[in-house]
Amino acid sequence: MPAAYRRLASFKDVAELQRHLDALGVADQLPVGDPDDVDALRAPMKVLGDRTAGNRFCVQPMEGWDGTLDGRPTDLVRRRWRAFGSSGAKLIWGGEAVAVVHEGRANPRQLRIGEDTVDDLAALRQTLVDAHAERFGSTDDLVVGLQLTHSGRYCRPDPDSQPRPWTPLRHPVLDARLGRSGEDPVVSDEEIEQLVEQFVTAGVLAAEVGFHFVDIKHCHGYFLHELLACRERPGRFGGELGNRAAFVAAVVGGLRRVAPQLGIGVRLSAFDMVPFEPADDYVGAPVGVPLPYSSGFGVSSDEPTKPDLEEPIAFIQLLRELGVTLLNITAGSPYYTPHIQRPALFPPSDGYLPPEDPLVG
Repeated sequence: MPAAYRRLASFKDVAELQRHLDALGVADQLPVGDPDDVDALRAPMKVLGDRTAGNRFCVQPMEGWDGTLDGRPTDLVRRRWRAFGSSGAKLIWGGEAVAVVHEGRANPRQLRIGEDTVDDLAALRQTLVDAHAERFGSTDDLVVGLQLTHSGRYCRPDPDSQPRPWTPLRHPVLDARLGRSGEDPVVSDEEIEQLVEQFVTAGVLAAEVGFHFVDIKHCHGYFLHELLACRERPGRFGGELGNRAAFVAAVVGGLRRVAPQLGIGVRLSAFDMVPFEPADDYVGAPVGVPLPYSSGFGVSSDEPTKPDLEEPIAFIQLLRELGVTLLNITAGSPYYTPHIQRPALFPPSDGYLPPEDPLVG
């Protein structure tokens, strides 16, 4: 039961944590380093050709809820980015998710990049850089990127906060959760091709105002993550893995032509699972789905609570061939598998208690 799970903050030293990992049987999967080796995280790391991050600390991107209704930063956003700059982390992976179009926002106060907002984002970036310079004296080893996103199934862009999903496939469980039927249309190849151009345009704008790289977001159930699961979709963006990866290949190609100096990264949910839901005592349990399960990426079609890494590894190899030099690994989705995406004892308000010790998840 969840009450028996240890909180990470309760471990008093590394030895106690090590004993707990041994008891869980996951010590080989979660090796613990020498606690006296403080230089490991201080060591610089080459991340983008001639750019080096001064240490191994990274600010991960999150979805902001405190911008303006038209996608600009507010004082709350600026305060957060100022804290990112003064934190000492040398790799800023986007700060937060920034939508490439209004209709792709996951909430009505998420940041958006466009011709009308890019100057605001430039000033936001400068706020971070100035805070870093003020505290550390130099920004030569600071690397700042911007995460570009389209929220796909989870779009709620307008002040009414109503779902306006934009999906490349039909899902046997997730459609019903959003009130969609099996007859609702999925987006067309032509609409996806238009989104490619919108990502390229957003990347160019980011490069013009000084971001070192952009992240083409492929995680957490949002549009490009779901596109990787389109095994049964006909057309250019479905079927074999090469077709499902055609989007990122087209975006990378477009950016190489028009913004060759811009670094490119991908944050990837490397494996998925069938959706979970609260069951007895509010503990998460997998939802029953018809087998073989074909609506996830990096998940076994016959046992959809188990990862299958064959395609994720092939996709990462493809990214490497495309010249993508930054990869950020996560898993699953906070919307339907938070116990693997967010290994914590504290579930989201619409989630469930973890069905296993979070260190196992």
